[in-house]
Amino acid sequence: MASPVIPRVIIGVDLDYFYAQCEEVRNPSIRGKPVVICVYSGRTEESGAVSTSNYPARKLGVKSGIPIILAKRILANYPESVFLPIDLDYYRIVSDRIMEMIRPIGDKFEQASVDEAYLDVSLKSHGSFDGALDIASRIKQEILANEKMTCSVGIGQNKLMAKMAVDSKKPNGLTVIPPGQESLFLSQLPLGRLYGIGPKTEDKLRSIGISTIGELALADRENLSDLFGKKQGPMLKEMANGVDESLVVERPIEQMSRIVTLKHDALIYDFSEVLKPISIDLAEKLASSHLMCKSVSIIAITSDLKIRSRSKSLGEATKSADQIYTVAGELFSSFFKVQGDPKQNEPRLRRVGIKISDFVSVPPAKTETLEDFI
Repeated sequence: MASPVIPRVIIGVDLDYFYAQCEEVRNPSIRGKPVVICVYSGRTEESGAVSTSNYPARKLGVKSGIPIILAKRILANYPESVFLPIDLDYYRIVSDRIMEMIRPIGDKFEQASVDEAYLDVSLKSHGSFDGALDIASRIKQEILANEKMTCSVGIGQNKLMAKMAVDSKKPNGLTVIPPGQESLFLSQLPLGRLYGIGPKTEDKLRSIGISTIGELALADRENLSDLFGKKQGPMLKEMANGVDESLVVERPIEQMSRIVTLKHDALIYDFSEVLKPISIDLAEKLASSHLMCKSVSIIAITSDLKIRSRSKSLGEATKSADQIYTVAGELFSSFFKVQGDPKQNEPRLRRVGIKISDFVSVPPAKTETLEDFI
């Protein structure tokens, strides 16, 4: 007798205004003020573009991609506004911690970007959207408790609807689109709200009298094929009807890292014992993932939360905890020597970690059977 098919239940997670929120956690005194994260070109103090901003800044009109000088004009009457340079290393470290935290919560996990992920929870929720709601609440609680950050979460029967649910309520939202409610949810939304539809596609659709997702859902398939091609045209119609067959797929691992907080800020390399359990943990992760690494890096986070790093490429790939530990120790020892006299209180490290990368796949060990000895 065939087993019953469990309905698909997908959770989408989006870390709210991620870069700016990372900065608010790093410096709580700026929370609630307009915060703008900038990519400076280096030509002048105001040249460059806005990468992102928090919601107080967005409400005043500061959007991603606008020139920094324009953002400063918009916020000229808000002297409390904060302009910060983008710090991708710091954001990636925070992202890695969060993704590692929520990865085991689902049956399958897919990190879509530095601040977005999907979890297939069909089995763990027993195909129940009520069960998925409990899981989604747990995700929000764990991220808030461990990282002091909010996220928006959406639940749907596929990745598209989970994404649409997430985007419908930000920040700190939790939205469910139950099976059978997709068309009702999508129908009155403008075309630009449908994931994957950009300005050019929207303009083409408007040229044939389609201005809402509901109208696109009812559009003639042949007309869409003539306008967008035999593949994209029908796909747009399916998306407008909430159809998405793509699976939650784990992407190849590019790096692994572990960071710990020292009991006392370090002025010299006197915390070698701290690195041992980190090295063992990373080696166990390598073994379980059937990988070896060819690069070891150290992560040094100072008392002002600035991030510094050192890396070393290995001659041969390794999965040895002892070798990871030895290389990390050498890098930390060299780090302090390069920085100079510890009496100058520089650097004073608060958190330290190890990152491994440049992976090589290792075939799983073959299980011996009686036939192997015949």
